[in-house]
Order: sequence, then structure tokens, then C-alpha cells
Amino acid sequence: MFGHISLNFVLFLFIFLLSIQSTLTLVCYECNECTDITCPCDNTINTETKDSYCILLRENLSDGVNVEIKHIPRNSTIYYVSDPYYISVAETILYDKTTERWLSQSNQITYACQTDKCNQPDLLRKLPSNGLSLTLPSEWLNENLLRKPDKNMTLCNECPDERICGNRQYFINTTQCEVTECQDLCIMGETFREAQPTQFCYESFCLSDERQPEIAINAIYYINNKRFEIDETAIICNGDDCSRLEIFKDIKERLQIDYNGIQPFLPANHVKSIYPTSIIILMMILLQNLIFY
Repeated sequence: MFGHISLNFVLFLFIFLLSIQSTLTLVCYECNECTDITCPCDNTINTETKDSYCILLRENLSDGVNVEIKHIPRNSTIYYVSDPYYISVAETILYDKTTERWLSQSNQITYACQTDKCNQPDLLRKLPSNGLSLTLPSEWLNENLLRKPDKNMTLCNECPDERICGNRQYFINTTQCEVTECQDLCIMGETFREAQPTQFCYESFCLSDERQPEIAINAIYYINNKRFEIDETAIICNGDDCSRLEIFKDIKERLQIDYNGIQPFLPANHVKSIYPTSIIILMMILLQNLIFY
């Protein structure tokens, strides 16, 4: 009886150690010659789990679609990523002068995960072409970003050429930027970098351009804790006082997000992205040894 239990224990310990080793290595699909969402990628690559994760990327271009199936280093993104299981988007809310309507445009969407073969090529087809469909109420956009018919200039906070950064939001005071009248547009941006140290950066200046008002947003949705964060916001506007700092807070509070398109990537519908093979094997061995014991 004792020998039988000891043999099972040794077997369990051996497989347990193998399981730990396997969790240190990540298997991702990786193909460099993909041209569309039907890419028949069957090539895989092994990398270290602690240093990288798998991604699927879809980028909407004016003349087609660019796709990527690969792994990336943890420190390769512009913005800090706290959990490599996410959906990130780059989207634009822009004004169409012809129709006098606001349109939502998805520029790029990325699915990231960190379990073996979780970036399955067939999931490319399920990445929504409209991203998270980020929108804002038309009434708010008209009131805050568009020039009134009786106005011919726009007030803009003209800040120094380089970005002003600090360790808290809305830290800029009136002495750091000079209020200037813009004949065409005012452009301003807010960037949030959650690193060491955490930084909030702002810029604002007049822009001589014939472009129409728009809001460009880079954001990330962390799937595990259902948290949505905006990493960067760029605003082009010609409203009366559209460059005020509070406008960024208004955007965060009023932004409308559509999560319906990413359902195939959530835990309930994509089990492989939550439970790697090694963990399943470990659970089976634990159950077996409990039965023998």
C-alpha cells in the first residue's frame, strides 16, 4: 500500500514539474505573409511567457485591411499594459460636413492573450471591423467641437511646443499656456502612461488646416476585470472654448462603448484563452492521485 502511494506521488511530482516548466513557455501562432482575415496560418513559435504574449491585429486601411498574427514583447507597446488579456482599439469620431453628421471610424483593433495558441487565425474573422464603435452624443459634439455660425475665431490654449507632463491629471494652470485666437482649428491631446512614474501629458496649439473636427481615441479593454481605459485622446475642434482641460473628463464620462462585437473573445466563449493545457493536465493528475489515495 505504501509503495503504491509512493509511486503515485513520484509520478504526480514528475508531471507537476513538467507542468510548471510548460507554463513558462508560450506557444503563439505567427505568420508574416498574411494579407487578409482568411489567412491560413498554421505556423507556431515558442516564446517565454513572462516576456511576451500572443496577438491578432486588424487594421482598416483606405485601400483594404492589414492583419497580423504573431507574438510581441511585453514592453513593446507605446502604452503600459497591466494584463496581457485585452482588446485595444484606435478609433476616430469625425464630423462629415457634407451630411452634417458625426461618424464613428475604427482604425485598428487588437486582441491579446497569453495562453498556448490563443491567437487562433480563425478568430481574425471575428474581430469586429467597427471595433468597439466608440461614440459620443451628437448634441454634445455639436455644442463643444463645432464653431457657432456667428463666430469666426476659436479660443485655444497655446502651450509650449513640447508636451507638458505631470504625475496627476489636469495639473496645467493658466500660466503654462497662453489663450490664443485660432482662425482655423485648435488641436489638443491628452496621453496617460501608467508606468514608473505614472505620467499625464498634455499639448495644445492652433492648427492651420482644412480638416473637419474630430476626436481620435486609443483605448484598451482589460477582459479579466472588465476595465476600460483611455490611453490617448487627440481633439481637433473649432468650438468657442473646445481646448479646455475639462473636455477630456467630459469625453470619458459620456463615451458610449459597444461590447457586443467582442463576445467571441470573452472567457465564457473562448475557453482556451483562460485554461492552458498544462493547467488542465495538472488538475487531472491531482484528481487521479486523490482517488488513488
